[in-house]
Amino acid sequence: MRTIIHILILVFVTGCLNKPDNRSSAKRASETDLIELNRSLIASDREVINDYISKSDLSFRETETGLWYSIVEKGGGEAIKTGNDVSYYFECKLIDGNPCYSGSNTLRVGYASVERGVTEGLQLMMPGSDYIFIIPPYLAHGLTGDGRKIPGRSILIYRIKIKEVI
Repeated sequence: MRTIIHILILVFVTGCLNKPDNRSSAKRASETDLIELNRSLIASDREVINDYISKSDLSFRETETGLWYSIVEKGGGEAIKTGNDVSYYFECKLIDGNPCYSGSNTLRVGYASVERGVTEGLQLMMPGSDYIFIIPPYLAHGLTGDGRKIPGRSILIYRIKIKEVI
């Protein structure tokens, strides 16, 4: 009886060892698919942004992260940095021109819950600056939007005018 139990255990253990792990190959395939999908979405967004820029009379520059900006008024003084309290006017619209939000805001740069593209953009500016930003979805609200006026996967156009750096 002990011999039969040992044989069954041996068959069970060796049977498990010889089976390929289908989960790991499926996982690798889905990760590859997601990476390709992400690349495709970014390329598509880039085409839309380039089309918008080509129809604009403004000159835009791109940062390393993919944020686009145009300087309307340079301003002066020290550049805004993380930790500065900044008061500014803003207009936010979708790339198709539909308005989303506008108003006045004061925040501590790097510590407030605003779009990553806005935080990065503010750090390009100085007191008195007036910039226009094109913010791709991955620097804005991503796949989900904001649940109110900004749909998922939206490219945003922000105009920001710095009132004061406190």
